[in-house]
Amino acid sequence: MGYVWLTAAMWMGLGLLASVLSIWTGVSVVLIEVFVGAVAANVIGLGAAPWVDYLAGLGAILLAFLAGAEIRWDAVRARAWTNLTIGAGAFLVPFLSVLLFTEIIGGWTRSQALIGAVALSTTSVALVYTIVSEAGRSRSEIGQIVLAARFVNDVATISALALATADVGYRFALFAIVMLAAAFAIPKIAPWFLDKIEYGASEADIRFLAAALLLLGGLASIWGIEAVVPAYILGLALAPILERHGAIGSRLRTVAFAWFTPFYFLRAGSFLDFGQWPVIATMAGALFGIKVVSKCAAIIPLTRIFGIAPRDGWSIALLMSTGLTFGTLTAFVGLAHGIIDRQQYAILVTSVIASGTIPALIAQRTLRRAGGTDRG
Repeated sequence: MGYVWLTAAMWMGLGLLASVLSIWTGVSVVLIEVFVGAVAANVIGLGAAPWVDYLAGLGAILLAFLAGAEIRWDAVRARAWTNLTIGAGAFLVPFLSVLLFTEIIGGWTRSQALIGAVALSTTSVALVYTIVSEAGRSRSEIGQIVLAARFVNDVATISALALATADVGYRFALFAIVMLAAAFAIPKIAPWFLDKIEYGASEADIRFLAAALLLLGGLASIWGIEAVVPAYILGLALAPILERHGAIGSRLRTVAFAWFTPFYFLRAGSFLDFGQWPVIATMAGALFGIKVVSKCAAIIPLTRIFGIAPRDGWSIALLMSTGLTFGTLTAFVGLAHGIIDRQQYAILVTSVIASGTIPALIAQRTLRRAGGTDRG
């Protein structure tokens, strides 16, 4: 048992190192964790164990739930047609572009190309929210549009991931029925339960959410659906409730990012093989370019149609071109299901990381030059 604790200490120590490097460099801790995991795997032979995979899986479930819970439904309903159109275009055009490129040019199978298309059609929840908030634009028109359009993009992504990894049949139909019932019932039960209990050391509210997530995730896995799918849907359903009970989301976020997500992102990075870097870099660079160009090609004309200023249109396109959590998560799921191999996984994760840095940095500078005032 002592060996397990020492191994756990090493993994958490790597997570701590990533946190410190993130603070020093100003780069997202997620990117640093993936990089540290890759270096540790290639230099010191960092391996995993079933309990590490379990903790990484919990991290993925919590990430998906928190991503759904970040949705603000009032922002989605405002300018609904604009948000729906931009979000759908931001998903569909990159999805088809990457699908065709990987299958025709890259020689990937249809299943492998689908995983690549899903991974590179995503928009980063964390980066979009952070950049818009830091620029003081979260309540401005551009901020509301990009946050709502990102939600539409996410729903399309999680739906495509479910279809790409599931055996569509009676089990998928059964999962859909149970998930719809849970999405309706749990938001009805949760307010009553949360209002009845008092905050204290028992943490009954967090345990209530954990029990629901594990139950739905377990049923989904038995029926051949990835556990992150019900977690994201439940987050969407509970978003208004968690907004009213802000302390719950804050405490859950602390638990997730302190204890579980480091295992997930370090584990994701550990699958990267530096020995294949020349081949990986070439393909990853091509996929990164396809993602950014196709996202901009889909979004810029739509922003012109809806009367959005050119500079704001470019900011929206760049923000929607970012990718991080869902991109790496999709690649990880594809690898775990045996759909893609380790080289394809490395290609996808590298291109996702590139989209999580370059467009984000440009968008950040553009928003700051435009001014940090929230225009209602």
